[in-house]
Amino acid sequence: MKLIPENRHLLVEPVVEKQKKETSVFNILTPDNYKEPESAYALCEVIDVASNCSVSVSVGDAVVVERRMLHKVDLSGKTFYLVLENYVYGRLQK
Repeated sequence: MKLIPENRHLLVEPVVEKQKKETSVFNILTPDNYKEPESAYALCEVIDVASNCSVSVSVGDAVVVERRMLHKVDLSGKTFYLVLENYVYGRLQK
């Protein structure tokens, strides 16, 4: 099954960043369910682009998007992520 984005949307895959553990001389106690706050922005790889999208990105580009505007779509056991072109804030150059 392939999802083709429409209506100015981009099909993206969020890039999972590895968190490095910092060691320090101080110990801070936190609750067991404590989770570090996530950034408001997410790094994503572009999988496909709608034909009427005006953002100049290509398949394989790394883009910065607003995390809360990532739409998670679960269909037939697969997960897809869509974002409207307005919420693409930048493209990383290699």
